[in-house]
Amino acid sequence: MVVYLRLATASVKSRMEYRASFAILIFTLISFYTAQILTIGIVIYRFKKIGGWNIGEMAFLYSLMVLSQGLVSSVFSGLVDFGSQVRDGSFDRTMIRPLSPIGQVIMNGFEIAGIAHIFLGIASFIFANSLLNINWTFSNIIAFLFVVLGGSGILAGIRIGIAAVAFWAVNNSSLVHLFVYSSREFLLYPLNIYSTGVRFLLTFIVPLGFINFYPAHFFLGKSPENVFHPYFIYGTLPVGIFTYFVSLWFWKLGQNAYESAGG
Repeated sequence: MVVYLRLATASVKSRMEYRASFAILIFTLISFYTAQILTIGIVIYRFKKIGGWNIGEMAFLYSLMVLSQGLVSSVFSGLVDFGSQVRDGSFDRTMIRPLSPIGQVIMNGFEIAGIAHIFLGIASFIFANSLLNINWTFSNIIAFLFVVLGGSGILAGIRIGIAAVAFWAVNNSSLVHLFVYSSREFLLYPLNIYSTGVRFLLTFIVPLGFINFYPAHFFLGKSPENVFHPYFIYGTLPVGIFTYFVSLWFWKLGQNAYESAGG
């Protein structure tokens, strides 16, 4: 564990050496999320509600997504460009070290800028709670932490799974953009505004709906009529654990099939 922490620390230090690049990254993140928030705000201002969800409920959805995203962006960013390590053969050096290969890939890519997501998530959460009447009992607080943890497990599992595809396909960049980045746009809005096919996809195939849409029903006391099954509102942590460990199994499968770029 100490070795992995040193790898993460070294990764952070290397990024902080280039202050201008780091500042540009933070500015880009702030600009991106500001644009997202403004877009949602304009839609709500125009229609008052989106799929029956008011501005406070939308902010709560957003906070769940961004908090989970913040944890994953900090720890699992190294997996995003893993395909390039397979293509240029640099993963070979990772394989010969007496450490977990995936642990090295993850810690070498530790991204301190991901913390910006967490701050934004906290701000969204505070804003949502100022508009909502959620009863934050001790059990609800624990449930909320489990939901964020489960949501992080889902997002991390997706990153690991897509990264593992590079063991066979080598170039997985299109999948990274589709499943790691573009698919998150669906989470900006409640799933009930989408078609049944899309909701099925985001529930049973790529379970992003468990990150914010389903658990939000539990905290907000919303009717589960728009979910496939009432019990799904409690499913974030189990789905997160399942997704994460299945993706690790898939990674191991790919690692065993890996052949060096040099033959």
